Amino acid sequence: MRFDRRLTSSLLYVTLCICLLTGGAVGGDQSSRPQQPAPIERSVSERSVGSSGRPTSTSILRSDSADIAIVYSTAYPGASHQIEAQIKTPESIAGFGLEVVIDPPGLADFRTVRIYVDSMDTCPAEEETCWHYFPIRECEIEPGPAISDWSFLEAHGAPGDTTQPYCDTVRILGLALYGDPILPSPNYQSLLRLDVHAACVSDSLMQRTVKFSMTGELSDPSGQPVPLRPHSGNLTIWWSVPGDANDDSLANVGDVVFLVNYLYKTGPEPCVMEAADPNGDCKVDVGDVVYLINFLYREGIPPSTGCAR
Repeated sequence: MRFDRRLTSSLLYVTLCICLLTGGAVGGDQSSRPQQPAPIERSVSERSVGSSGRPTSTSILRSDSADIAIVYSTAYPGASHQIEAQIKTPESIAGFGLEVVIDPPGLADFRTVRIYVDSMDTCPAEEETCWHYFPIRECEIEPGPAISDWSFLEAHGAPGDTTQPYCDTVRILGLALYGDPILPSPNYQSLLRLDVHAACVSDSLMQRTVKFSMTGELSDPSGQPVPLRPHSGNLTIWWSVPGDANDDSLANVGDVVFLVNYLYKTGPEPCVMEAADPNGDCKVDVGDVVYLINFLYREGIPPSTGCAR
C-alpha cells in the first residue's frame, strides 16, 4: 500500500501537536507524565502584563482620572445655542468616544446637519430594508483648541426616526490619527462644542433647566484606556421678552412685521405665544400690533407679560 507523502506529513504534525499539548507520548502512561508545578501567585503588575509585554484585559486602570465637564449656559426659547465640553487630564489623550444625553428631551435637542445611509456592506438585511431602516443622523459639532488639528471628529444621533430635525442623544468619536494628542494639563481647556436647539417653552413652565449627562471612554497614544470622570452640565432656558414675537430677544419693529405676516399673510407662528401678546389680553390679534406701534413710536406703555396660549 502506498501512502501520500502529504497525508503522512499531516499525521506527523498532528501527532507532534498532541504530544506538546499533553506533555508526553500519545497513548502513554498518564501517571508517568511530569506533574505541572503549582501556579505561583504574581503581583498585580505582573498579572496585568501578558507575554507580549502589553496590558491584558485584567489591566488595572491608572488611579488618576481625566475630567470632562459640560459648561453651564443659558439660551432663549427657540434659539440655537452651543454647549461646550472642557477637559483636564493627567495623561495624554489621543482618542475618545462619548455619549451625551439630554434630560428631559422635550426642552432641547441636538441639531442635525444631515441624514444619510451608511454603506450597504454594514447591513446584514436586504438592501431595501437597510435603506429604509438604517439612516445615520450627523449632528453639528466643532472642535475646541485642544483638538483643533485632529483628523477625525464626528457626532451622530441614534439611528431610528428621521422625521424630526433634532435628536436628544448624540454619540461622539474623536481620533488624533495624524494630529497631536491632548497634552496633560491641570487646567480645563476647550474640547468641543455641540449645537443645541432650545424648545419654544411656554413662559408658564417653571421647570426650564436641561441636563446634559455624559458617559464615555478615553485612550492614550498607545491605545491604553485612561479613566474618565464625566461631569454633567445644565442649560437654562430664559423666559421670553414681552413683545418679542419673532424670538430675537428684542421688542422692535421686526416684531410688528412678524405679527402682521402671522395674522394676515400665513406667516410662521410665534415661538412663545405669551411674548406675542404685549397688551396682555390672552390672545394674539391686531390689538397687539397696535400696542407695539404705540410703544415703539408714540411713547406708549411697555409690553407686559402676555397670557396667550
